[in-house]
Amino acid sequence: MCPLFILATWIVAIAALSPYLSTFKLVENQGNLECLACWNEAFGESSSLSNYFLALYVVFLYAPIALLVVLYSIIVFTLKSQKIPGEQSVNAEQQRARRNRNVLKMAIAIVVGFVLCWVPGSIIFLLKLFDRDLPCGFWLYLHIASFMTDSNCAINPCICFIFSGNYRQGLKRLLKCYNAAHDRVN
Repeated sequence: MCPLFILATWIVAIAALSPYLSTFKLVENQGNLECLACWNEAFGESSSLSNYFLALYVVFLYAPIALLVVLYSIIVFTLKSQKIPGEQSVNAEQQRARRNRNVLKMAIAIVVGFVLCWVPGSIIFLLKLFDRDLPCGFWLYLHIASFMTDSNCAINPCICFIFSGNYRQGLKRLLKCYNAAHDRVN
């Protein structure tokens, strides 16, 4: 199933961004050729760039955030209500409770990290689309929000490193292998 899902991901991404293929045109501007988005020329007045981006954000950002919250809530509820059959020692029960707390903390951290990284940028970008007269300080916030959006890729491994002992052990093994290979080369 994995190759099918990977292929589907690429197809959905290509389809969602395919309007760009017909909106960008080479336009002469003060004697120079520039590649500009001519949205109304490609799709007419009835379909606006603002509506397109609003739909993209709803489908690919806000709906997935809602789905993440629901799915992680189900995971937490399942972990809390799960009963292990048979008699359990106090130590085993404490280990299970600790493991469940770590899963809960990591799930919350991943969702909060995703929301904090992506939502400010999306709100600022949508404000830019719908309001043409924004204050000059707005551009600073836009750059900060863009940095936050880009940093999401680096935050998830850090969250996993903080909350998962298996992740830390795997990273240590990987670094040991790298160091051993590097030492052999030198």
